[in-house]
Amino acid sequence: MAKSQNFTLAQPAQVDAAVDGQLARVDPALAKFDSLPDAAHVRLPVVLALYACSRATAWRHVKAGLIPAPVKFSERITAWNVGVLRKHLMKMN
Repeated sequence: MAKSQNFTLAQPAQVDAAVDGQLARVDPALAKFDSLPDAAHVRLPVVLALYACSRATAWRHVKAGLIPAPVKFSERITAWNVGVLRKHLMKMN
């Protein structure tokens, strides 16, 4: 009889950041966005934080051309190129 194994799903690591005197959970990709290479890709939660909007608004802005379009890696994986996001954010400011 084989020994039973317990598997746990890995949760994405989060970074604690002080916001208005309170600790808030921040996606590590967002916390290190400035140090990511331009060829890297980030998922929707990072884009939501960068543009300070909801999921629906982000997709509405993508459709209207106000946020760069993401890259579709597979049926369920969509991500934005960091270099493209940086250029767009610089143009906005």
